[in-house]
Amino acid sequence: MMVQAGGLSKTYNAASPVVVFENLDINIERGKLIAVIGPSGAGKSTLLHLLGGLDRPSRGDVRINGTSMLSLSTDELAHFRNRHIGFVFQFHHLLPEFTVLENTVMPMVIRGERQVALEPSARQILERVGLGHRTTHQIG
Repeated sequence: MMVQAGGLSKTYNAASPVVVFENLDINIERGKLIAVIGPSGAGKSTLLHLLGGLDRPSRGDVRINGTSMLSLSTDELAHFRNRHIGFVFQFHHLLPEFTVLENTVMPMVIRGERQVALEPSARQILERVGLGHRTTHQIG
């Protein structure tokens, strides 16, 4: 299994506890596409944040390729996300001072790779998603 979550629960402790979901189990095999659908407030974003290591569950565990997200320190989790997890947000979170191409290579530059070596594959990715003509555009 590529992604496994067992007994996953998330409760936000506000003035009164808000239970988002309890005892959720999910297994996603490598190469499978899934859709998370439901009404507003159903916990879709919360689930994706837990599966992506952006938040920690109240109970349960999330494993990506056998690695328990709970076993990682904050720094280890950030490094793990940089190497193994990609996000496409509903609203873009791009850096306005950089071009589309620079924003595309940014995660790999952060992990220490040279931007110049990354640009050819980044250009191919942008072409594949129909943005090849926008590589030099500023975000802001």
